[in-house]
Amino acid sequence: MSAMVRRAGRARLADGTQLVWSVADGRRGRRWRAMTTRDGALTGALLLEVGVDGRPARLELATAAGLLTLHPEPSGSLHGNAVTADGVRHLTFAWSGEHELEVDGLPIASAVTARRLAGSTAVGEGRTVPAAAVAPDLSVREGARRYVRVDDATWRIEGEGDRRTLTIDERGLPVGSGEAGDEAGEWPLELEPHG
Repeated sequence: MSAMVRRAGRARLADGTQLVWSVADGRRGRRWRAMTTRDGALTGALLLEVGVDGRPARLELATAAGLLTLHPEPSGSLHGNAVTADGVRHLTFAWSGEHELEVDGLPIASAVTARRLAGSTAVGEGRTVPAAAVAPDLSVREGARRYVRVDDATWRIEGEGDRRTLTIDERGLPVGSGEAGDEAGEWPLELEPHG
């Protein structure tokens, strides 16, 4: 069994957005927290809980548009709501053991999917999965995403006019863009014991 991961980090995304994240493994799975900023302004904040099976269990997202919550139900649906200045929109979508979540501009959900697919997708191969993709305006698009494994760590994600690259390490943690000035960093989430 692999060691429990409890880390925090930052990376600059290809579009210049700064990503700050933390991840903590526990007995019920993995909990991600993340935020993005652009030109010093907060553009998104996310909480994503992932079960021990590597599947999304709960998503909470805050953007300038409002607040969104989504969670899979055993009945085979994805439920939640979007709370905006205009009120509450109740949300229900199809969901199965093959569905994945995507959040535009916040690659954490994509990293979760890539980590899960890594066990069954060889380098050079790809898999198409059904997905619910959340936009910054809190609209949710149902569709498909294709995950192509470029090398051990790099994935190309394609779908509905979107094509981007994601790099994760062997623990499933996001790695910066690799471009000059990336400013990537990673730190322990907890205090180191003093000897």
